[in-house]
Amino acid sequence: MSRVTVHHVTQPLRLPLIEEDGLRTRADLSKLLGPVGPEDQAAPGRYANGKRVSAFLNRDYAATQVGDLGGGLVEFSVDPKKVLAAPASARDAKDPAAYWAAAKTLAEWLPDAPDDLEVHSNVGVRVKFCALKAPLFTDADLGDFAPLVAAVADTDRVSAKALMHLAVIAADGDFESPEFKAACALAWRDDADMGDIVGELVDIGPDKVASAALAEFAGAAPEAAEKLRATLEETKDWAETNGLEIGKGIFARTALYLDQIDAHAR
Repeated sequence: MSRVTVHHVTQPLRLPLIEEDGLRTRADLSKLLGPVGPEDQAAPGRYANGKRVSAFLNRDYAATQVGDLGGGLVEFSVDPKKVLAAPASARDAKDPAAYWAAAKTLAEWLPDAPDDLEVHSNVGVRVKFCALKAPLFTDADLGDFAPLVAAVADTDRVSAKALMHLAVIAADGDFESPEFKAACALAWRDDADMGDIVGELVDIGPDKVASAALAEFAGAAPEAAEKLRATLEETKDWAETNGLEIGKGIFARTALYLDQIDAHAR
């Protein structure tokens, strides 16, 4: 039986970690990755004690869980014969043992699985089976950045990636801010990027790409453009102080902020 695609939703700040390492740690249906609870204790065998990665079979149902789990969207594929699945409605009884008693392999649920089916893998998801998708954000989540994301994210991927760096810097370590959410929305889309975007940014210079993009799209999102222009100017000063060319300074400063994520992701 062919592998089946499932949909995992999580806090946006985890997306850079997942891109780098895959889903190698617990990612269950709690809001954060936090403490092992009754459902974990009741899970069978190697699924117990939080040793699983969970997702939904139906993407539309996964989108209904954003309020509890976060707007970061990750798709990965599983072998349906090797993962357990149970309907979310089985949680309504508040009986963890009964929930796991209702579980059977995903293969046994197909092809007529319920829309709310939850899928549990007891091993980490390898990077080659994992893809980050456009986060499930509303305009309210993105604030002033919503029109900029709408204008750039799917139409000019090189510009989007350059602006993503500035948005990470503008977030200043606040991984729940509209700036950071905009960075995620600019970074990952449903369609995979074509070509070597990082190479293009290095060759042209992220400062030049970002400046041109802000000039082109400022009319669509003047408040966001002004914030990112200010961030660009501030980063030029930061790069000069640290003996870096501006392009390398943008990359280096972004990396410094992303390095902080480990301390916030639980």
